[in-house]
Amino acid sequence: MYAVKVLHGYISKDGQRTRDKNRARVFVDKNYAEKFANKIGGRVKEFSR
Repeated sequence: MYAVKVLHGYISKDGQRTRDKNRARVFVDKNYAEKFANKIGGRVKEFSR
């Protein structure tokens, strides 16, 4: 699973920045996560719940 990391947090399901990893929007496909991260200026981080 992958999450998009920005500044000191992650992008949540509602599009806001959150510091809580459990509320982060989860991407299954790394390519899709990278496209989204490039679009908003973030980076992709792999993690497991």
